[in-house]
Amino acid sequence: MRRNPRQERSKAMVTSLIDATALAIAEHGISGANTVLIAEKAGVSVGSLYQYFDSKEDLFEGVLEQMNSGLLAIVNAQIEQLPNKDIRVFIHDLLDQVWQFLEANDQRYLHIVKYWAQLDFVRFMNELQNRMTTAFAIYIMHHPTNAPVSELPTKIYVLINSVLFTIVRHVSDPAPHISREKIIEVFAQLAEQVLGAPASVPITRLKV
Repeated sequence: MRRNPRQERSKAMVTSLIDATALAIAEHGISGANTVLIAEKAGVSVGSLYQYFDSKEDLFEGVLEQMNSGLLAIVNAQIEQLPNKDIRVFIHDLLDQVWQFLEANDQRYLHIVKYWAQLDFVRFMNELQNRMTTAFAIYIMHHPTNAPVSELPTKIYVLINSVLFTIVRHVSDPAPHISREKIIEVFAQLAEQVLGAPASVPITRLKV
């Protein structure tokens, strides 16, 4: 069970331990990320670690919460811009920022996503699904279609979950000759089709 620190020093310690856990998983996998290694990377004793976390599983949970908070922040920021964006630009910007987030800090989160089947990723993906469903609802409110779209809730559900699980699959086991840019473009096209939005010119982004 994870403790909830109140003092700033304790909060900093918890953050340091979670960061160390993320690094340990990225470098050594789930089986290799034990509390001894995590404490070493955080620069503290194992005894200090156990003052805040009862087990490495609690630390893994902290890593997932950290990732989820970052991803939700990206979605929420894009939602705020929805009234001024078409759906293709929204999908492009959202997924591009998600990939940048996963690739930050020496691709730490990209490595962690590879262990999604061994971690409780599904619960956090449900939260992302709910926020993205809200995003589509907001888009439809600001950009109503000329004609009703049949089975719209079902189509949005399938699209969102396809996005989430395709990213996880591509990160875990990349398909040869399929780039992330192509994946993003295809999902942008699908979103237009699902919402009955008029087709727009494909977006070309410079590779950094």
